[in-house]
Parts: sequence; C-alpha cells; structure tokens
Amino acid sequence: MTFVGEQSGPAEDQFKTALASRFAGDPRIRRAYLARAEYPRSGPQRTTDENRGPAGAAAPVEVVLCLIAPEDLTIVGVVGEEFRKMFAGSQHMDTLFLSEEQERELAKVARPFFTASG
Repeated sequence: MTFVGEQSGPAEDQFKTALASRFAGDPRIRRAYLARAEYPRSGPQRTTDENRGPAGAAAPVEVVLCLIAPEDLTIVGVVGEEFRKMFAGSQHMDTLFLSEEQERELAKVARPFFTASG
C-alpha cells in the first residue's frame, strides 16, 4: 500500500468532525488520518473478502481511515456507525491500524485530523 494524500472535501470534513468528537472520549485512539491509499493491483489485499469487488477489480486508490490505536473491533464499530450516518450503503472505507513505519510514510503526505490531548 502506498499513501498518496489526504482525503478532504465537505462530506469528508463532516465525517472527520464526527469521528474526532467520538475519538476524544476514547483514550485508546492517539491519532487519526483520512487518507487516499493505492493498493496493489493484485495479491491478497485485492480479494472480494476485503470488499474489493469481483476478482479484486475495484479502483486501486481507496479512502482509508488510518488510526494510531490498538487493533480493536469496537473502534471499527464506532467508525462504521458514523460512516453509515453520512454515506450511501454502496460506499465503503477501509480502516487501518498503523504501524510506526506506516505512520511515518503517511505523515509525508497527510496530517492527522485528530490528535489526542495529553
């Protein structure tokens, strides 16, 4: 995966605001980014199990919510709740729990929309 930039726009900004409000009450979440990432055109990341469409044919650049937080499905559930409030059922977004190395790469092209205080 290659990070290509920050995802922004009116709807995305509303989504970021809603998530930041939810994340502020969760001490597990340290930083959050909404980014565009280019996935490999083949390989395990492009399977139908990961919502990539038939034979992994979805566009190689996707919107990804990137988190500095422990991997926890309850966090993904919160993200899903907010996403469903704002976007059509035909839309999807991946959630990625970043390693330190991934965050260093992402920070070259995007800024976090949420940073925990303290």
